Amino acid sequence: CELKIPVSVTSIGSNAFYNCSNLTGNLIIPEKVTSIGSYAFCYCSGFNGILKIPSGVTSIGDSTFDGCSGLTGSLVIPEGVTSIGSNAFNRCGGLTGDLIIPEGVTSIGREAFSGCSGFTGSLVISEGVTSIEYGTFRSCSGLTGCLEIPEGVTSIGSNAFYKCSGFTE
Repeated sequence: CELKIPVSVTSIGSNAFYNCSNLTGNLIIPEKVTSIGSYAFCYCSGFNGILKIPSGVTSIGDSTFDGCSGLTGSLVIPEGVTSIGSNAFNRCGGLTGDLIIPEGVTSIGREAFSGCSGFTGSLVISEGVTSIEYGTFRSCSGLTGCLEIPEGVTSIGSNAFYKCSGFTE
């Protein structure tokens, strides 16, 4: 069945929909939501549509969308997000288009985008990011275009770009 979150919802707690694998369709998070807890949609592998994260969200917790492999279309991370937790989008292989880390993001956790092999565009990492953790973009093999690491990055973890084979520069 399709998950329809009421527009009145302002926060989604940790583990709220953890392992709800029979959900289908799009994952539309209402515009009033400003907080999404860790593991909120972890292992919800039945989705087969787009993921829409509202502009009021400021952080994406650990494993929030981990294992949501059926999501399709572009991943738009809102401008207000400042941190992306470990494994936040791990194994979300159906997402396509560019992967853009917006200007306000300063922290990206371990393996945040690991296994997201469906992206077909550029990887853009904002200037605010200071470290790229272990396996952050591991197996993001569909990305094309340039890979530019911002000047402010002071450390790059092991396997950070392991199996990222599509870049042209």
